[in-house]
This record gives sequence, C-alpha cells and structure tokens, in this order.
Amino acid sequence: MDLMWLFTVPVLKLAIKIALSFSSIFLVIQTIRWSFQAKPKNPFETDERKPRKKYEHDQKKRNAVIAQSFSKDKIPEKLDAIVIGSGIGGMATAAIMSKSGKRVLVLEQHDQAGGCCHTFIDKGYEFDVGIHYIGEMNTQSLNKTLSDQLTEGQLEWEPLDPDFDVISIGYGDDNRKYNVKTGFDKWANYLKERFDPSEHAAIDKYFELVGKCEKNSQLHGAMKLLPHWLVKLAIKLGATRFFNNYHEIYMERTMDVVNRLTKNPELRTIFTYCWGDYGTPPSRSNFHMQALLNRHFSSGGGAYPVGGASEIAYNIIPVIEAAGGKVLVRANVTGIIQKGHKVGGVRVVKGSETHDILAPMVISSAGVYNTFQTLLPKELSAKSYYTDIARTLKPGVASMNVFLGLDISNEELEVRKQNVWAFTTADSDKAAMDYFNLSAEGAMDAPVPLLFISFPSTKDPEWDNHPGRKGKSTAAIVTLANWDWFKAWKDKGVKKRGDEYDELKKSIGDQMIEQTCKLFPQIRDKIDYQEIGSPVTNNHYIAAPHGEIYGLDHSRERFDAEMVAKLRPETDIPGLYLTGQDILTCGFTGALFAGVLTAQACLGRNVMYDLISLHKKVLKQNKKLE
Repeated sequence: MDLMWLFTVPVLKLAIKIALSFSSIFLVIQTIRWSFQAKPKNPFETDERKPRKKYEHDQKKRNAVIAQSFSKDKIPEKLDAIVIGSGIGGMATAAIMSKSGKRVLVLEQHDQAGGCCHTFIDKGYEFDVGIHYIGEMNTQSLNKTLSDQLTEGQLEWEPLDPDFDVISIGYGDDNRKYNVKTGFDKWANYLKERFDPSEHAAIDKYFELVGKCEKNSQLHGAMKLLPHWLVKLAIKLGATRFFNNYHEIYMERTMDVVNRLTKNPELRTIFTYCWGDYGTPPSRSNFHMQALLNRHFSSGGGAYPVGGASEIAYNIIPVIEAAGGKVLVRANVTGIIQKGHKVGGVRVVKGSETHDILAPMVISSAGVYNTFQTLLPKELSAKSYYTDIARTLKPGVASMNVFLGLDISNEELEVRKQNVWAFTTADSDKAAMDYFNLSAEGAMDAPVPLLFISFPSTKDPEWDNHPGRKGKSTAAIVTLANWDWFKAWKDKGVKKRGDEYDELKKSIGDQMIEQTCKLFPQIRDKIDYQEIGSPVTNNHYIAAPHGEIYGLDHSRERFDAEMVAKLRPETDIPGLYLTGQDILTCGFTGALFAGVLTAQACLGRNVMYDLISLHKKVLKQNKKLE
C-alpha cells in the first residue's frame, strides 16, 4: 500500500518527522550503550601494525599456517564461536572477535584457507582464483586501515597502473580500446576527448549520479544494524525518502539510467563495463551497485596483494590463533546442531568419523543457500524468513575460469599492470543475455561476449623471488556462464565427469583462450600450462551451490529496502549469524565489511565506531610522519 499521501497532510508529516527524531535518539542511545558496555573489549583500541616481516617462500612453512588439516585434537576448548567457511567475510569476523578476546574456530571444507582468496600451485605456477584487484588500498582509507589491523600491517598492496582497466570492444581490425582512469575528473575528461561534444553532458551527468549514490551506502549499512522492527516501520512510513536520493536513483535499473543519458551503445558499455565484477547485467542490476563499484575503484585506483592472494589468509590466521582460536581445513561441516529453539554448534564429517563441536554462536560464511537449505535442521529453517529469501532471490550467474602458465617473463610480456574487459560488441548487455540463453551445445560454438583478462604475475613484485618462477608468468581469464549447462555433473567427482563434460568445458575454455590470444598475440606460442575451471569447479572447491562466485544475484530485488533490512548479520534463529557477501555486497570489500557488521552483532559492541576512531588516529599519526 502506498502511503505517500501522508506527506501531503501537514499534521501527519509533522508526526513522521517526530517519529524519525525518536528513531535518531534511539540510535544515539544504542551507540552510547554499545560504546560503554563492559562486556567485550575494543578490538581496535590500539594500532597493531608492525614492521613487515620477510616474505616466506617456503611452501611447506606457508602450508603450516593456511593448510592445517582438521582433527579432533586440534579443536580448541571453551569456544566462543564457530565460523563456517574461511572466505574473507568469515576470516574478518573471526579476527575481529579474536581481537576482542574471543576464542573462535574457523572451519573450511577445502584443503586451503581463504575461500575465494585462496591460490593453487601446479607445475611451479601459482594462481589466484578470485582476487584480481581491490580498490581503496593505495591510500590510508578506512578499507586500508581495516586490512592493516586484521593482518597487523603484514598485508601490503601494490598499486596498479593509474589506467587500471582497459575496455576493449570488438576484435581484429574492428577493435577499439578505452582506458579507465583513476579519478572521476580524469576519466570524464578522457572520455570527452574520445567522444563527440554532443555526449559531454551525458558523461558529466553519469558521474554526478554516481556521486549522489554515496550516502545510500551509509543508509544501506545502518538498515542492517538498527532493530528490524524500527527499519520496517521507517520503510512503511516512507522515511527512507528523506535520505538523499534513495528512491530516485537507488532502485532504478542500471540500463534504464544510462539509456536516458545517451543513445550511444559504446558509451553505455563504457559506463557499465565492470558489471562482470558483480555478475548482474545492466538490464537486471540496480544502479546503486554499479555506482558503488565505479566509486570503489576510480577513487584511488586498483591494487593487488603483494605476494599473491594467499597472503590474506596467511596473515589473518595468526591473529585468530593469538586468542586461542584455530583455522582448520578439510573440515566438512554437514550440519548445524540444534539445541532447543537455538543453534548450539556444528557437525563435521571427516572420513568415517563424525564430530559434534559445540559453541554458543555459529557464524555462517557459507551463504544463504547453503545455510538455510542444507546445513540447518528443517525444524529451524522452516521458521526462518531467510528460507523464504533463499527460495525468492535468484543466485548470481555462474562463472568459467582459465588459468594459463606462460613460458615467458613478466618483462617479455610487455603488458602494464592492468586488467582488460573484452567485449565482442558495443551492446554488451544484449550480447551477454543472448549468450546465457543459449543451449550448452550452442555455447560450445559461440564467441564469448565478455572476458576479464589479467596477468597476475605482472602485478606482484614478489613473483620472481619465489624459486623457479623467473622467466615465467601467468594469465587469468574469467567469463560468466549458465549453470544449467553444467549442473548435470555437480555430483560427479573431479576427473570423473565424463567425455561430454570435458568436451563442453574445453570448447568454451579454448574459445576464451583464442579470443585472448587475438588481443595478446605474444602469448599464443608461450602457453606452457592451462587449467579450465567450470561452474562445477566452483561448486566443488568453494561450495557454490549454483556455480556462482558472487552469492545472491545483485538484482533490483536484492536491493529493495525491505530485503536490504532482512539480509542482516543477526538471523531470526537464536545463536545463528551470517557474514560474507550475501550480507552487504559481493567482492573482497563487501565481504570484508560484512565481517565488521557481523562482529558488531555478535559482540554487542559498536565495532564500526571503534574502527572509525582508530582510523582517525592512524591518519593523524601518518600526517605527523609526512
């Protein structure tokens, strides 16, 4: 029911303003209460950065940290919480709680901790499976302060080229390339140089709208921390309309926004080029998500973790262990234990043995689908509104990955520290949707409409310092795919999926390689190793139920105000909390800050305030050192 007519009645309008004032007072009281509660200590009380230690290149020593196999004798006693999944959301939650004095056990079903931040090594090549570049790490942003504190200053970031992304449209003689520049002013001016003056107003307006969405992100986070009843009341009364342009732009489809600005298909694709970073085509995504991503990267450029993505888990785990916690792998959590109307632990199956591990809090970083459709007892899941969300919201698009080991040095590659987004046509949305709608047989012969191409070894200044890597380099190619093409093989073991599966995977993978070689002909005869990962690969290694890498689809439905409020860390089942990319947004940063929100909910302390307070101190310290 639309209650906007209330705003035309002066008395009721006054009443609503009074209600909003009381809501603000409630928030202030809650903030003060969190700040002065005597329960948990401040996890960000002091700056924990330490001088960077020497990089460890001995893989056995690294595995002693990131690949500690599960066994009963390694389970800590008197646990405060158990985290299911070691992606950055789970690891961040565990580390913050550990810094507050809590003993946390993190359980990972794969053979290495890190989730999408893990790497694999084969024939001397190391490949990052999910981390290609991160924004807001080249300056002392709040993101950088959080990363520093969770790793005690051990995680370093290498800046990418100022033109960190390249948009490539078409192949061969028809190829056009456009740089994405750090800083909106520089990028806007560059685009004005490349496009007719008739498009200049559209360029200015696009970046204006992107900037307008910034306050929406703050509201987004607040709606997940305020009491659910209060948020529902505010939504019902239409109070969110008082905040910036929450309804004016926030809920519009990305494509609707850019189509109003320009009729030029090439410029439309440039505005929305990075939609592959969250996996929802512009015709289905909401503009807030696109604007969020544009701001995230353009504000300070891209960065890459020095030493590769495995450095993330490698440097967070000691923080968890310092409080008596553990991060154990090959720990297959098959269920969450019910204690009356609450949850009270998890069940782990290892070989023929079953282990029940008890704790007052269970924090799932395994996603909404896995948590409510697989892990929870039916009696509990049936009572939760999250089960309805799992039925209602669609999963993100599945993905394909190609990993190439190249018998050529980083220098000989002659590529800059950039990523390339390669489109077959200027109408990237239509091309992608047409591709997803193909049959599996049709996809085998079709050009791949979108490729993300990266050369991770060129971004890492530590690459050549590893034994045996000089004269070698790596390439990573990613695209999106239809889960329906592959789901018939989801229950088959690795290397046991048959010829039909291998043919499908290889056909698409070979097409990805061929299109990449057209853009980078210098690698064609230098491919020494290749591995193709399908959506079923994602299902097996990172427990993605639909082969997706971004969790819940980043559609308009997901960002509806009520859904934003519902997807919160504290669930409606006592003792059960959620973290990771289904809580805020996908990607490293979205999952990282979901860890902050979940730790805040678990600790009952205003952890975000603690982090911001320390961040201000760090900025002052850094200024004194300048």
